[in-house]
Amino acid sequence: MKSIVQTIRGGMASALWLMGAPFVTTWATFTAQTRESTCALVSAHFRRFLRRCRIDVKIDGTPPPKGTGAIVCYNESSFADVAAFGMIMWDYVDRVAAADLYAFLPFGRSLARKAQIEMVPRGNRNGTDELIDRIVGKVQGGDRMAWGGEGHLVGIDGVGHFKRGACIIAIRAQVPIVPVTYYGGHKAMPFPTVRARPGTIHVRFGTPISTVGLTEDDARDLADKVQAIVSQTYEDMRIEAGDA
Repeated sequence: MKSIVQTIRGGMASALWLMGAPFVTTWATFTAQTRESTCALVSAHFRRFLRRCRIDVKIDGTPPPKGTGAIVCYNESSFADVAAFGMIMWDYVDRVAAADLYAFLPFGRSLARKAQIEMVPRGNRNGTDELIDRIVGKVQGGDRMAWGGEGHLVGIDGVGHFKRGACIIAIRAQVPIVPVTYYGGHKAMPFPTVRARPGTIHVRFGTPISTVGLTEDDARDLADKVQAIVSQTYEDMRIEAGDA
């Protein structure tokens, strides 16, 4: 009976999020004047989703300070992790990489421009290379860029394989890469189900990893290092939460 109630709760929250998303993108396009006001609308929409699911979000660690270029590289196992990111991360990053499927929302690209969300073109190598070149210039100028390490929702109680994208940008720009670990999303809403269990998603900023002196030949090793750190932190957070 409990699982049925939780599935109904999560299903209703998901349906309301999907139905509300076009209104948010449209409202932001015609009313938001700044990045801050645009991001506030996005944050509020995700906050409503998490509140309906009875999921809290807590953050710790030291985010990279504003004006110091960095790549923030994180894991995602559940849509609840995406929602937690969408609710809290805007104060800690200046730009965000997101799948270009969000562009299919009405005025999705308009909202992305205002919120400084970079749409990653799937299956378009030239477009991705142009995007990376543009981001390198931005982080060299002091922007903090958020980039998902796995590139998709992995749907496991753990950390998936990290791709090289975030590390290539960090190495080209010679800025640090900051590992960030999300824990609790899989337990609260295991992907691809919509079952929503009451719980807490914990977000932890790790110690920045220097890329000074590294070349693109080191990108794979660096990605493996970031993945290992996030994986270990995930397990540490599991113990802290009493889930081990």
